Amino acid sequence: MTLPTLPELEDSTTPVDPEEFLHAALRWHFTPGTGSPLWLDLARELDFDPVRDIRSWADLGRFPDIAAPLRDRPVADLLPAGLAGDPPPSVFETGGTTGSPKRLLYTDRWTRRALEWKTAELRAAGFPAGAPWLVAMPSGPHAFGHTTRAQARALGSVLHTVDLDPRWVKKLIAAGGDPAPYLAHLTDQLGHLIRTQRIGALTTTPPILTELLLHDDLADRLRDSLRYLALAGAHLDDDTYDLIAGALPGTIVQNIYGSTMVLTTARLRDPAAPPPLAVYDGYPPYVTFAVVDPDNHTPVPYGERGQVRMTHLSSGVFIPNNLERDTAIRLPAPPGAPGDALSSPQPLAAFDGEPVVQGVY
Repeated sequence: MTLPTLPELEDSTTPVDPEEFLHAALRWHFTPGTGSPLWLDLARELDFDPVRDIRSWADLGRFPDIAAPLRDRPVADLLPAGLAGDPPPSVFETGGTTGSPKRLLYTDRWTRRALEWKTAELRAAGFPAGAPWLVAMPSGPHAFGHTTRAQARALGSVLHTVDLDPRWVKKLIAAGGDPAPYLAHLTDQLGHLIRTQRIGALTTTPPILTELLLHDDLADRLRDSLRYLALAGAHLDDDTYDLIAGALPGTIVQNIYGSTMVLTTARLRDPAAPPPLAVYDGYPPYVTFAVVDPDNHTPVPYGERGQVRMTHLSSGVFIPNNLERDTAIRLPAPPGAPGDALSSPQPLAAFDGEPVVQGVY
């Protein structure tokens, strides 16, 4: 039997036809010689044949949510057999906001492709390549620290880091605790770096950045040196953006939106657009979005708000139907691209019956 050849499609430098890629990905993930034990096991429980019956991108909505198996299955069960000869993947986890964290595999193939995209986007946005870059985001089991280190190397920038522990802070807040001492601890660490280094780029969360700006000496230092600011994690509302943009008038500000479940962030259609006007696209055919009614999971009309559903298709990972803990306004995807574009993402108040706690992240 001839095995599917999805890696050749994934690694191609030429444009990939979305429909061709969809069917190749289904054959790859549901053929015993190339698929993972996880999906080959789950296929036996489905009431349809993934290769024969999934004929369009919309049909991916027939798959069940894969969250539960990703919480407790061994990593060996997640690795497709077709990648057995590749270098071992890196394993990262979701934040565990709504239950036990889920595990995702970052293969070398995917990491290389995502790095190429992301560094190109940063350059297009006006990232000051070569200038010191300060990142205050989660590392540890989270992917953000790993990916930003690779991006910094590619951009020729020295990377300074301050680690966040969003799981601990969210547990603290959920239990009625006060996150202010932890925020002060982070500010002390960041303040030392800002006072002693000429920081040209900064990636952090809106609550942390607004706290930094309350310190006049830190705000002055950032106004003098900062040329690029990426805000991620906690929701960035328009009032907070206006405050930040007013305090840092010479700085390009991006709002980053993404998910560990699709192993990347969304692509800003216009990298230089201010966050209130940002339109977020996927990376078809590898990462696509849909905006659906939270009750019946059908698409909402364009221009209306619904729950975000994300899909990831690559040789290492198959996440066909992941409902996120966010809503967004549905916009048309670029011509020829499957799925939807997004604007104005916002967190749900509750997800899977649990309140969504943002904290400092």
